[in-house]
Amino acid sequence: MVKAIKVYELGGPEVLKWEDVEIGEPKEGELRVKNKAIGLNFIDVYFRKGVNKVPTPYTPGMEAVGVVTAIGPGLTGIKVGDVVAYAGRPMGSYSEEQILPASVAVAVPPSIDPIVAASIMLKGMTAQYLLRRCFKVEPGHKILVHAAAGGTGSLLCQWANALGAMVIGTVSTEEKAAQAKEDGCHHVIIYKNEDFVEAVKKIAPEGLHVVYDSVGKDTFQGSLACLKTRGYMVCFGNASGVPDPIPLSDLAPKSLFLTRPSLFQYNETRAELVESAGEVFANVASGVLRVRVNHKYPLAQAAQAHADLENRKTTGSVVLIPDDAELPAKQQGSVVGALAIQAATMVKAIKVYELGGPEVLKWEDVEIEEPKEGEVRVKNKAIGLNFIDVYFRKGVYRVPTPFTPGMEAVGVVTAIGPGLTSIKVGDVVAYAGIPMGSYSEEQILPASVAVPVPPSIDPIVAASIMLKGMTAQFLLRQCFKVEPGHKILVHAAAGGVGSLLCQWANALGAMVIGTVSTEEKAVQAKEDGCHHVIIYKNEDFAEAVQKIAPEGVHVVYDSVGKDTFQGSLACLKTRGYMVSFGNASGVPNPVPLSDLAPKSLFLTRSSLFQYIETRAELLETAEEVFANVASGVLRVRVNHKYPLAQAAQAHADLESRKTTGSVVLIPDDADV
Repeated sequence: MVKAIKVYELGGPEVLKWEDVEIGEPKEGELRVKNKAIGLNFIDVYFRKGVNKVPTPYTPGMEAVGVVTAIGPGLTGIKVGDVVAYAGRPMGSYSEEQILPASVAVAVPPSIDPIVAASIMLKGMTAQYLLRRCFKVEPGHKILVHAAAGGTGSLLCQWANALGAMVIGTVSTEEKAAQAKEDGCHHVIIYKNEDFVEAVKKIAPEGLHVVYDSVGKDTFQGSLACLKTRGYMVCFGNASGVPDPIPLSDLAPKSLFLTRPSLFQYNETRAELVESAGEVFANVASGVLRVRVNHKYPLAQAAQAHADLENRKTTGSVVLIPDDAELPAKQQGSVVGALAIQAATMVKAIKVYELGGPEVLKWEDVEIEEPKEGEVRVKNKAIGLNFIDVYFRKGVYRVPTPFTPGMEAVGVVTAIGPGLTSIKVGDVVAYAGIPMGSYSEEQILPASVAVPVPPSIDPIVAASIMLKGMTAQFLLRQCFKVEPGHKILVHAAAGGVGSLLCQWANALGAMVIGTVSTEEKAVQAKEDGCHHVIIYKNEDFAEAVQKIAPEGVHVVYDSVGKDTFQGSLACLKTRGYMVSFGNASGVPNPVPLSDLAPKSLFLTRSSLFQYIETRAELLETAEEVFANVASGVLRVRVNHKYPLAQAAQAHADLESRKTTGSVVLIPDDADV
């Protein structure tokens, strides 16, 4: 019999009962450990309250350091007397002694005090995976750490500072602010005295690369507001409660990434565990991490320790000490606001005066002016039709009416604004994105968005691939960098973007799974590089993917939206990326963080426009697309051409999934 804490019902600290328990002897692959120090972590509170579920009765605790007192039959590599640490599974460290699988026990270097090791094992490995793997912090990054004086927060601040990041921390009191500054925070915000979002914007007006948020509900929306374009929202705790489900529209304006990670998905293998713990202990030994064990409680007083932790009366780390422990000496876009094309020459264009079906697309005369400084006038030869045009027409994405749709075209420069030297009349240029208005015989463009089209590229091909190709480029090369051996799922694999994704991913060495609606489209998807094609009308795609890739896929590229969203999440492997970049079937329901937590998934609602914000990014992206067309990596299917005047019919066919490959609109007077 040994003493341990038991929980028989969920609730407040008072449910923690101190009593006798039996633990037995270690079996094969197990060892028995006499605990010297036990780490207290907020996850223990979540289990006690039922935020994280576990059957009752149970013994809490997910971190401890102790001395091996017995080993199971045939076990080698560890011996009685070794000092070992563990963090994670199995739960049950709130005990004088416990049985552990040998696979989770990590040797504690003699230079590390057991109390320090017990206080840093879980928090340190949490800091390690957050900073080094979940989002890899590099010199110059700007980061925000909530609860910067807490156990994990303190380590995050120290480690991020050592990595060369600019660290902003939030705390509740002046006392905690002083500690956070000592721990490497360059800026500390006392959130009870000022709004942390406004304070962050003053410190970093362009926004932050990443927010590490263990607080949850109270800070979640503000944290999103602090991020820069393509920033990462890393929500790894819910101290103030679970945030409300997140509409994808909260991520879209800045193409943000959201993840609800867990240490356990980053230490799935013995090798990952040993490497992670080794880096933590090395940083403790070198002085990079200074561990504050500010609070020690007898294990029998775990209830008081929980109460103080929840009431934010603690700073740094908290450890529980078994009464009989003998501690030895010392031994880690929104979618763009459209620019109205205003203009004195009359040309034909499509106009939208009210939101609705294809019938709202009106073919009429419009005026355009001469180009001003920094502008060019372009006579369009071919205009790309994309699903984003449908979203604007229907009001899924908002833009003031009236407007001329279209976000992609290729044409010939017919006039340039005063002083412009980088472009000349007669140049063939392409553009995609801002400003809206390509459904027009002619248009005015900022010269900064016009990309030269190589003479080897047909204007119709360029117009069909500019937006879709750059979308494929940022999805495969930037948003999630596909590498040889990755397994990926592409929905709408026979569509304009889907076709390019499949071809390019195949060329990158990925195993490509595609979903389509018909046998005809399945044939095209196979030609485009899909190794496996699923006709979703004939079988459940999630079940089919699990047969093809039982361990799950690394990334899902989902332009369909509501109909495929939950199934796509189910297809992902641990730490997989859910890249939502369209809503052809409707906008998915808001996403609870609990949908991401079981496999530490990443979720982003990405947009091309946040990946080509600078002229340099635009040119680099477009050039890679054109180079892949020229080399044959990308074979562009322009399967459908419509007169620009018949844009309504083109929209109807696109929405009805009657089209495959790319669709272009041709102005009536275009000479192509």
